[in-house]
Amino acid sequence: MELIRTKSKPVQADRASIMHSLSPILLFVALYVLLEVIIRAAGISRTVLPTPTGILSETIRNFGSDLWPHFVFTLKVVVIGFVVATILGMTLAALFSQYDLIVKAVSPFIILLVVTPMITIVPLFMLWLGFDPNIRILVVILQAAPIIMLNTLSGFTSVETEKLELMRSMGASRLQTFFKLILPNAMPQVFTGIKLGCIFSTIGAISADFVGGSVGLGFRILQYSGLVMTEMTYGTILIVALIGIMLYQLVSFVEGRVIVWRKK
Repeated sequence: MELIRTKSKPVQADRASIMHSLSPILLFVALYVLLEVIIRAAGISRTVLPTPTGILSETIRNFGSDLWPHFVFTLKVVVIGFVVATILGMTLAALFSQYDLIVKAVSPFIILLVVTPMITIVPLFMLWLGFDPNIRILVVILQAAPIIMLNTLSGFTSVETEKLELMRSMGASRLQTFFKLILPNAMPQVFTGIKLGCIFSTIGAISADFVGGSVGLGFRILQYSGLVMTEMTYGTILIVALIGIMLYQLVSFVEGRVIVWRKK
């Protein structure tokens, strides 16, 4: 009897894991079918809201010939900007966290950068640095780095005083204390900041596309909407969302491999 119960527990766990993995796909399929039925039944004009099938077929048909170079450019801007923003944000947070006075001094400026929409600053960048499309990488860095820095800094400065005093009593250096105590303790908040950085990077790249230039998915969204190519407008928006989702899932995958104690 005990053997049967022992075997049933892994089976139930496997089923729960499968359902957990399939639930987003099942919800997506359900929403897809529901929207398709509602739009067709209500007779909604395709210029207002095309069917999911129309969006999908039109986007696939034009992706290789029309969207591919813009997709590659936006993906490059988002990924490079995100990677640089992550390294910069974590490095500055690590340096600032060692001195309480610096933390208090820079925190208002970090928050100012977080709440400032970079779309309002892009014209200034173009005025100062020219119209090179790669300047948009700088926009992504300035959009994502502050939120990563803010969360990372919060994690680095929220270690319990008792633990810090214990490390000092054991003769640990500042560097040893950081890598053996502060960094592991802050990892959940660090990854929260990095996940938000994924979102902010995508927003920053598309915002820069909206303001100026003739390349990028944001530029294509404006162009398609102006030409009343509604299927392609919605399709391009979905591609932008997929870039952010893929980046987010990649960070979540790394988080699951780094913060192993959460599974225990």
